Amino acid sequence: MNLAVITMENTVANQEVSRTIRDLHKKKGQPLAIRFSEELTHIILEAPCLYILEPELLDEKAVVDGQWRKAAHGYEIHPKCRGKTVHLHLDSELVAELELIRNRVNSKTQSEVIRELFIRGMRSYLEEEEGLERTPDVPKRE
Repeated sequence: MNLAVITMENTVANQEVSRTIRDLHKKKGQPLAIRFSEELTHIILEAPCLYILEPELLDEKAVVDGQWRKAAHGYEIHPKCRGKTVHLHLDSELVAELELIRNRVNSKTQSEVIRELFIRGMRSYLEEEEGLERTPDVPKRE
């Protein structure tokens, strides 16, 4: 299981911050592991999702391993997620366009080619939508 991690120096101020985070997790009924480095120089907080009231609670030396997200009451730190495997069933037109892009750019990976395909498709869609908004009788909205 991936965990979000905060590592900070073991100081009196950071111990108080750790207690605040611990109390917030207890209040929410969420798991939190608090441990110390082998030399007792750092406090390490780990959880599937870390809750913190304000990022300013952490000092500039604190290391956060995760992604910050604004929540209703404070912030959440979620584990960094790797890409997900997705199985797509593409129609023949998309497969043909994917092969055209792939043949033109041999140095790109499959995921880069698919990303480019989606970007081109979205640009084309937006251009079509913009063209539909512009009719001869009605000026374009701004």
